[in-house]
Amino acid sequence: MQMSLVDLLTCGGKYFVWCLVSSLVIHLISGLLAWYSLGGHPIAVYALPSFVIAGFFTPLFAGTVTSAVIVFVYESAKFTMSPLDAFLWGVGQTIVYTLVAVSRIYVTL
Repeated sequence: MQMSLVDLLTCGGKYFVWCLVSSLVIHLISGLLAWYSLGGHPIAVYALPSFVIAGFFTPLFAGTVTSAVIVFVYESAKFTMSPLDAFLWGVGQTIVYTLVAVSRIYVTL
């Protein structure tokens, strides 16, 4: 049984949306924290928009590639992606990206 392109986009869309939403939540929280803690700094007003933009573009570029790979594996193995699977893959990808970003910050210190 072959999956149609619409089925693949629907399956990958669920995963991509969870990746995007969880990334935006993480970046919005960190942006609000930076804005609150650096309230008196003249450049701090740019922290919140830059964090939210980064939270949007990271899953937009990297998330589309990995969601396509995960959907291809699911389709090849004849598995169906439930909404819980999409949630776990999307949030898990955000956690991995966050850990990689934090580890890069530690290297520069």
